[in-house]
Amino acid sequence: MKRMYAIAAAVLIAFGAAAEKGPDMPAYDILAEDGRAEIRLYAPQIVAEVTVKAGSLSGAASEGFRPLANYIFGANTPRQKIEMTSPVTVAPKGQKIAMTAPVTAAPADAGGDYVVHFLMPPEWTLDTLPAPSNPAIVLKEMPARTVAALRYNGPDTASRRQKVEADLREFVAQQGFRGAGAAEWAGYDSPMVPFFLRRYEIIIPLPTANKE
Repeated sequence: MKRMYAIAAAVLIAFGAAAEKGPDMPAYDILAEDGRAEIRLYAPQIVAEVTVKAGSLSGAASEGFRPLANYIFGANTPRQKIEMTSPVTVAPKGQKIAMTAPVTAAPADAGGDYVVHFLMPPEWTLDTLPAPSNPAIVLKEMPARTVAALRYNGPDTASRRQKVEADLREFVAQQGFRGAGAAEWAGYDSPMVPFFLRRYEIIIPLPTANKE
């Protein structure tokens, strides 16, 4: 548990430079909602991603965050800084995610490969983004997608994430979706925000073709 808090803090520290005006966040359309739970439609987004092999989500977040942070802080050609966005996300490899930072206990404990994503600011394109110095970093456009999301505020604990995911999956079932994907974890706020006010979300990709 202490390790998870340390990793969450490392992820959120990168938002500090943008804390005065707040980091950019991806826009979306709300298709349905019930309290804090929402069905969202995200437009295509450009991300920088790195794939890491780790036995847990916490290990993947630790390994994947540093090279991506280095990239946006100037480890690129021509050593240009890129504005930080939010959230930062981590998901098991094979689970498409179209956001930046944006974790659940079940897939995280399963081990294997994970993909860590940073969302690029909307003014950048694949043609204009600086080339990463690290060959492990891939720049790509993620397609539009529909997701279910449930917001919660800190503290961010494993038991809290499990409860939020369970509530969100119940909401997804009520909305008539089948075949929902593995859950993702997203963190939004800078370390200047008190820990009990920081915004987190559990996000579940939805295959709209399988709606009942």
